[in-house]
Amino acid sequence: MADPLAYAGTAGRVLLGCVFLASAAGKLRGRTAFTAFLDSVTALRLVPPALARVAGVTVLVAECAVVVLLAWGPWVRAGLWLALGLLAVLTFAVARTLRRGISAPCLCFGGAPVPFRRRHVVRNALLLAVAVAALPQPDALPAGAAALVAAAAGIAGAAAVVTLDDLVELFAPDDEPAATPHHAGH
Repeated sequence: MADPLAYAGTAGRVLLGCVFLASAAGKLRGRTAFTAFLDSVTALRLVPPALARVAGVTVLVAECAVVVLLAWGPWVRAGLWLALGLLAVLTFAVARTLRRGISAPCLCFGGAPVPFRRRHVVRNALLLAVAVAALPQPDALPAGAAALVAAAAGIAGAAAVVTLDDLVELFAPDDEPAATPHHAGH
């Protein structure tokens, strides 16, 4: 029987890989989606407008790199560390945006714009925890059916993460107010 950490690590790698794949694919599905994503980075007001495009492209390249590294055996640990760093930056960015009262759209997965809310910070923090849990044995893989169960758990978790806003709207509409617009001088 494989170490329980191998199951958690496999499920975590699959979950993170699928989440970052969906995120990158959503932004790359067309010129309109890509432009909307870059505009949303500008709306966050975390970097000067002149650097917002560079910041957005950097996030997208990092997301793609996470997917490749998590899928490529010898580089899994590097992929997990990159995922941790990227998730830390994204969690900080969303939390800071909310704290400053800026109403900016979440285009994390390229879908319809939804204003950032506290649930997005919680989502990112949970993904950070998944990455940390997957770190102890990034190369250990369970065998046979156990590997399939761990991978299926990762896919199911990723589906929940990617569709979080839709699930919240379906089961708890209007549960949380968006950030109030920030006005200079107040």
